Amino acid sequence: MGAAIAANHAGLALPSLRWFYSLAPDSQIAGGNPDWLVELANGLGYTPATVVGDAVCGFLALVGILLTIFGGRFHFSPLTLQKFKRFRSIGRGYASFRILMFLMLLAMLDQALVGKRALAVHYEGKWHFPAFEQKLYSEEDFGGTGQAEANYREMKERFAGDDRGNRVILPPVPWEPTFDTDYSQNRPVEERGGVYYSKGADEPYSGLAYSFYADDPGKRFRKLVFRRGRLSGRCETYMKSGEIAAVEEWKDGEMVSGKTVAGADSAELEKVEATPLTQILYPPVAPSFEHRHFFGTDSKGWDIVAQLFGGLQIIFKASLIYLAVTYALGLTIGCLMGYFGGAFDITVQRFVEILANVPFLYVVMIIADRIGRENITLINILLVMCLLRWIGITYYMRTATYREKERDYVAAARVLGAGPGRVIFRHILPNALSTVVTLIPFSMSTITTSLTALDFLGFGLPEKYPSWGRVLSDGVANMGSPWIVASVFAMMVMVLLVVTFIGEAVREAYDPKQFTTYK
Repeated sequence: MGAAIAANHAGLALPSLRWFYSLAPDSQIAGGNPDWLVELANGLGYTPATVVGDAVCGFLALVGILLTIFGGRFHFSPLTLQKFKRFRSIGRGYASFRILMFLMLLAMLDQALVGKRALAVHYEGKWHFPAFEQKLYSEEDFGGTGQAEANYREMKERFAGDDRGNRVILPPVPWEPTFDTDYSQNRPVEERGGVYYSKGADEPYSGLAYSFYADDPGKRFRKLVFRRGRLSGRCETYMKSGEIAAVEEWKDGEMVSGKTVAGADSAELEKVEATPLTQILYPPVAPSFEHRHFFGTDSKGWDIVAQLFGGLQIIFKASLIYLAVTYALGLTIGCLMGYFGGAFDITVQRFVEILANVPFLYVVMIIADRIGRENITLINILLVMCLLRWIGITYYMRTATYREKERDYVAAARVLGAGPGRVIFRHILPNALSTVVTLIPFSMSTITTSLTALDFLGFGLPEKYPSWGRVLSDGVANMGSPWIVASVFAMMVMVLLVVTFIGEAVREAYDPKQFTTYK
């Protein structure tokens, strides 16, 4: 965590560690930040993303220090070591565990494997490393024209044509998981009675539409978001340099807020002559090793390998947060219910029963409607899931604690003066953990299928997050391009099979009958 903080303040973007600084939008103009966070960031002289990233990394570092100090006396019991040995002896489960660790290692390599920014650029005798720096290099920095971010794929071809010793080293998959398109086609978007339609369509248009500078059609002027034929969401206006000039928030055809970026002249922007609104289509392209679309592209022109890789990263991140929060809540509350019993147990049980009957999908739909699909983050979704999914763990821990607290070792601890906290977390919890350890792999299956299903149904994360569910939905809608649905289906089956095999091996390793005289 110290490395993440140091790298961020040094202007670096290290693989995986940079994720902690993407938990909040990077500036106020990006939206989605509460006012108090913006004020705090301005007072400290940092962006909201830096403040949130430093806070999260600092908290994790503190937890690590405390675990190092107070966990130094922790030792696995001989019975637990025997269970580990039993797990390693189950070939299918242990091999699946190694595969899962390999996939996690690949995901941690992040932009070193997948991304549009070059790993290294050698230009005019100097080396630059755009993928690992927060600095955005423009076309002018490498001999091109314009202030827009450099297109390293085109630069590689340009450098290959000159003999000046310049070179570009791209990642193995030189595409971003989202908003990095190829092979575009255009279709006009027209207005009919205040509602926008794609030309020739009977249903109101939902999606993105663009207009371009009339005197320079290659330069984008506006990007608009439509839902059911009306402006809804974040709309952006661009300068000819490619930089954002203004940002507006719309809802059901009415502008909620608008802001002009410093340096942009709103009066000049209003005078700009722009082309008619256009819907940009990206027909699916079959797998191509020449263009490094190894699994092809979807109907938006986004590379499928990049999306599968980004979706895998999201699943690992979500699983770690989900497991930490749900098991912390479930273990603690379940142990307290079983240990104290009585009125406390009955009261919490009634509360648990209420939460157990709250429909998860409806809650997500309400949140998406209230805060807007574009403003939903992974943290929002995980908070809802954690709030409703810790309940099952309490059932197991409550029963196990009721059983363990009647043991002689608990009575001995009380006689020696141990308080409730020490008895619960030092004596009862370690002996009751085997009940829920076997559930951990299946919890990862739950988070994988839940996120995929939500995105497939259209109630999950916005498009700025890569998603297997969105790729699957696109593949179902484009069955004439079988590589889309085949690739995401194969990836899901592989991951779920691996996790299931691990879960079966853990359950068998923790089976008490393996270590008794009973057969």
